[in-house]
Amino acid sequence: MLASSLLGCLSIQAGTETLAAPTSSSTATGLLVGKLVGETNFDRTWSAFTLYKDDTRPILQEFSLQGLLQAQYADGNSDNGHFDIRDFKDANAANNQSVWGDHFEARRARIGFKSRWYQNWKFGSQIDADTTDGANKIYRDIYELYLTYAPTDAMNVTVGKTELKFGRQQEILSKEILTLERSLVSNLLAPGELTGVMVNGKGIQDYWTYELGLYGTARARALTGYDAGTVTLGKIGYDYASQSGLDTALASVHFVHNSAPGFKETDSDNFYSNASPAFTDSIALNNDITMGRFGLITDILYGFGYQGTADQAGVEKSLNQTDVLGVSVIPSYFIAKGLQLVGQLQWATSERAQPASGNTPATTNLALYSRYEKWAPSVIQNGDNYASAYIGLNYYLYSHKLKFMNGIQYSTMDGGLAKADQTTSYHGYTFLSGLRFYF
Repeated sequence: MLASSLLGCLSIQAGTETLAAPTSSSTATGLLVGKLVGETNFDRTWSAFTLYKDDTRPILQEFSLQGLLQAQYADGNSDNGHFDIRDFKDANAANNQSVWGDHFEARRARIGFKSRWYQNWKFGSQIDADTTDGANKIYRDIYELYLTYAPTDAMNVTVGKTELKFGRQQEILSKEILTLERSLVSNLLAPGELTGVMVNGKGIQDYWTYELGLYGTARARALTGYDAGTVTLGKIGYDYASQSGLDTALASVHFVHNSAPGFKETDSDNFYSNASPAFTDSIALNNDITMGRFGLITDILYGFGYQGTADQAGVEKSLNQTDVLGVSVIPSYFIAKGLQLVGQLQWATSERAQPASGNTPATTNLALYSRYEKWAPSVIQNGDNYASAYIGLNYYLYSHKLKFMNGIQYSTMDGGLAKADQTTSYHGYTFLSGLRFYF
């Protein structure tokens, strides 16, 4: 409906050139003008999601649909027994809303649009979609809703709701990550999708990149203000590809400050809010290089734990989070056309957890992956040391737009506080297989 309304302006800017019958000299392409582009069937099929595109027009240059679907299967075994997506599904209502049947999860499902206006303005939005209840409750929450002014590569100003990208793995969009899941500490420190303002740019004196943003802390269903607190994100990077002879090479430093760690919005309908990470400050050092068939991504992340109270769905809750450190290394290599071998080694550590004492709650340190190690039977939920090794194969049917991913991960965790019915450590394998599709 929004697309139809916005595209109404095309009749104004097109003058006597109608959309239904573009002239031979028309440069417009897109589904609405009946002109798909590309050399292959895949190219032409994906170009149908572009409803209209014409860079020569003064008002609207592009209007496209965008969306993604990431479906996956998982099966695991630990020292205590078998676990799979069914255990994840049965854990709580929030997990249940993304699982198809008992064995497959719609890891991410989004739909929306993007557009470019007056050459320098970009406007777009996507919603997270609920795929488990037919057409009854498709809308779950706003994933992004943004307006960007981009007069040059050196300065882009964005207002609205976007996903904060802290650390290199978060900077790489979920539709282009090489492993089925990001690293443990990357997920632990991720601020989520927040509302605010951000300025960023690249090519400063040829080599430098930067980003600075100020956001509201609340991970909410729609747009928010700054009432609950603020998250400040700063980055500076250096592109050294031309100096090193590599195809691509970027090293950067990221910093996040959270004025209200642990804050959580109240759940509503089919939206289940996540709490803001319980860290006052976080630092990331990362490096990303590619050369021919080879790639290497390195992330070093540190979070300064928060001790105090947080408003969680209107209730004051005491938090006692320890500092955490995580290192992740992801090498990759194309062993054949469209077939990529990917590995990931990660190690994370924190202070040893301490039991509750008087008015001081028990400390929280590292937590197992919620997908899907956390749901192994009678397993420890937190620990002070985590290590894992992942190896996988990615098969690209149409670049990242349509690919299959398979991988297996072996993980260990120890050093946490176990309940009476839990083991004091975790050792287990998780096999993951997924289909990734976006347009």
